Amino acid sequence: MTDGHKKAPREGDACRHLSEGSSDELGKLPARLDRYSSARKRAKTMIAHLKTAGDFKGERKALSECGNYLLFHRYYTIGEVRLVRSKSCKKHLLCPLCAVRRGAKALREYLARFEHVTADRPALRPYLVTLTVANGPDLAERQRHLANSLKRYHQTRKNFAKGLRTTHTEVCKAEGAVWSFEVTNKGNGWHPHVHAIWLCESEPDKWELSREWHAITGDSIIVDVSCDEAQEPSKMFSEVFKYAMKFSELELADNVEAYIRLRGKRLVGSFGLFYGVKVPAKLDDEILADLPYIELFYTYRDGAGYELRTAEPVNPGRAAAAEG
Repeated sequence: MTDGHKKAPREGDACRHLSEGSSDELGKLPARLDRYSSARKRAKTMIAHLKTAGDFKGERKALSECGNYLLFHRYYTIGEVRLVRSKSCKKHLLCPLCAVRRGAKALREYLARFEHVTADRPALRPYLVTLTVANGPDLAERQRHLANSLKRYHQTRKNFAKGLRTTHTEVCKAEGAVWSFEVTNKGNGWHPHVHAIWLCESEPDKWELSREWHAITGDSIIVDVSCDEAQEPSKMFSEVFKYAMKFSELELADNVEAYIRLRGKRLVGSFGLFYGVKVPAKLDDEILADLPYIELFYTYRDGAGYELRTAEPVNPGRAAAAEG
């Protein structure tokens, strides 16, 4: 990384030595930076709110430092742009920037497992399943009710497989599932719900699922099952993994309440063919050794967003040869 006081280069300056018409992820980087800038702006608003919300000194400090800079490597020989270094607070329930990056990591890992599984089992289809419970004023109580209900429902699948239950439930059709808990509050109380991907060879019956779910929860018949064959699987999976980003759509006070009640809780789970997928805790991407790249260093400025400060070509192979 070079001196940040140099005149800020233009995006195109980083790539002038490459052939014209080179097509890679660089074209997507401005939109990505816009998303990060919007998230950083929301974080700034949250920092101001936390000053009056209670004893959140640690959270304010963490959010104020998160995303101050971003270091990308543009691996132009393979058309990839990776965020390899940044400051991350990892408080994704409060910090929308960490939420965006956490969701992207989970999406990538589970999509990779999905593609691997369905390559061997093409009869399996992904179904987007939504399960809800009735709204209520107490978020902790409603979330606990939902989590316990989901656990009991999933147990029917285990019991059926073990021969401890003779009645087949709709969740028994799922040979793998991944789900996330999401909460909203639109003025009618807290509304926790679950978005899940079920891998099934036959479509779950929405009406039977509704009946089974009401028997479990005692207060909700509202469920949904969808599978759009024309839709990219990534679109369906994104519904599951945008749960963390949804917190930043809450009113600030509700966002803080959700953070207090849900921090430390496990908000993503899986079973069957999706079980064992590891989502890296580190939010930065891995550095690719020995490949040449353009190092792009951005800093955040209030009112302007992320600005390119330096852009330098790096060729590890050439440097190693020179040292040899």
